[in-house]
Amino acid sequence: MTCKRCQHQTCKRFGYFGKRRIQRWRCQSCKATFCEPHSKVGNHYIAPEKAAQILSMMLEGMSIRAIARLTDIDKNTILSLLETAGERCAKLWDTYIRGIHTRLVQADEIWTYVGCHQKRLPQDAPAEWGDQYTWFALDSETKMVLSYHVGRRDRDSAHSFIRDLSQRVEGRFQLTTDALRWYSPAVDEYLGAQCDYAMLIKLFGSRDITGPDWYGTTSQVIGTVPKVMNGRPDPRYISTSHIERANLSLRVHLKRFCRLTNAHSRKLENLKHAVTLFMCWYNFCRVHSSLRVTPAMEADLADHVWSIGELLAAS
Repeated sequence: MTCKRCQHQTCKRFGYFGKRRIQRWRCQSCKATFCEPHSKVGNHYIAPEKAAQILSMMLEGMSIRAIARLTDIDKNTILSLLETAGERCAKLWDTYIRGIHTRLVQADEIWTYVGCHQKRLPQDAPAEWGDQYTWFALDSETKMVLSYHVGRRDRDSAHSFIRDLSQRVEGRFQLTTDALRWYSPAVDEYLGAQCDYAMLIKLFGSRDITGPDWYGTTSQVIGTVPKVMNGRPDPRYISTSHIERANLSLRVHLKRFCRLTNAHSRKLENLKHAVTLFMCWYNFCRVHSSLRVTPAMEADLADHVWSIGELLAAS
């Protein structure tokens, strides 16, 4: 061990420090005492391996309190680690997801809520409570998420989402969305002639439900009708199947998206951090079963499967 003050190597062990029993050293030359240097994630005094384990558990569908029980780490520490990871992943996203050349893009939005359901909002509820939607666009060929946005299901969110998508892709591509009315003006404003745009309109019919335990809607999709909105999209690729499957992955891998649980988000910022972490993990760390590589590798943004540690260090 080398002394930090005099750079001599005449150091001996000098007991332990704190509840975590961190090894201390004492220099025999200048009598300075110090702790053995170790790497950490941000300002957290938690080992990087432990931090990666916690984030991996979070990305595999475990709730915050379940992770706290299994790892014996306080839930506030876990939420603070999520904030750090979300901020780092946001920087990584802005660095790597730029100038993407794509051919086929599908976009959709997935529902969740913060605090409570929109219809159950108390009068004094914070402004961020209620229904929230995660908008994101997927490359149908590389399966890479190209853009995402967390917000309400309204005109402003649609414009923010499409504007961000236009800043991350290059060249002409085909875009398919559902029939949400705010997509069309946003695409006209920010993408214009850059894309061949089509909507896939879903036709709903009633289903015959029996029994007292049914939860959810009594309608089902009985058909779809493609509608060309702009350009000349290829009818063979007017589909939202891939983005719908990605919606399922998001709902399965993040507990705060899981229905009929009390693991919902309490703060909008935590929801945004969790979504940012998931999107980066989905692109760089998760091997897609149909590709046998990660979406980032398929898009030539990476040459190997990244670990959680690499994901945090890359920013």
